[in-house]
Amino acid sequence: MDWDVFCDLEFEIPDVPTQQKYVDIYDAMCANQKAYEKGLDDLKLTCDAYIEELRRKMPCEKIGLYISQSDKRNESGKLTVDDVKGVSIQKEFIETKADMTGVSLNPYLQVSRNSFAYVPVTSRNGDKITIALNSTNDTYLVSSSYIVFRPKDDSKLDSDYLMLFFVRSEFDRYARFNSWGSARETFDWNALCDYKIPIPDITTQKNIAEIYKAFNIRKNLNEKLKQQIKNICPILIKGAIEEGKSKRG
Repeated sequence: MDWDVFCDLEFEIPDVPTQQKYVDIYDAMCANQKAYEKGLDDLKLTCDAYIEELRRKMPCEKIGLYISQSDKRNESGKLTVDDVKGVSIQKEFIETKADMTGVSLNPYLQVSRNSFAYVPVTSRNGDKITIALNSTNDTYLVSSSYIVFRPKDDSKLDSDYLMLFFVRSEFDRYARFNSWGSARETFDWNALCDYKIPIPDITTQKNIAEIYKAFNIRKNLNEKLKQQIKNICPILIKGAIEEGKSKRG
């Protein structure tokens, strides 16, 4: 679009006071959203501070001592294609993008509540590893190319606490550094088990995890708030135009 064509675009333009009124409404919504977002940063800093304090106070242990791999398949066929999930680089379960037409789900792995799934292949993920925690009450299905695992004993290691470490950039760097291969690099199970974290008593773990869960809830609300602001812009524009017309008429 060249300059002359751009200048020929036609808009309904209300008077300046009406324009300013609706701009002020929009600015106020954005200011509220930014204030809410700042609170998110404070929660994230609190989580990180707790973790760094634990690292200083106690030795780190290999998580392989506390987790075990799961190989439970969908052999009964009870779970359906609606239960099939993928894992994103945002470290969340997502609806599968694979064409499931004619695919047998019997060999697919089950991911129950408080279980993790990750994709060993890291070649195509950039700087992040795709790993996610199922914190719902539903059981998911993932491809047999994934690795599924969970804590051996929930009284020793809390899943949400462990996920706190998996979302950190430090873990991504560890996973990429310990990925091996030629045509495609993989981060295997043994390398995951060698990752070290501080493991305090379960009460401390749960307290830190609660802060992290509050952060996630607020993060999701913040994304919805930003989308609502985006969606309300056309309504504000329409209101400004109609108010301008009523003033002229």
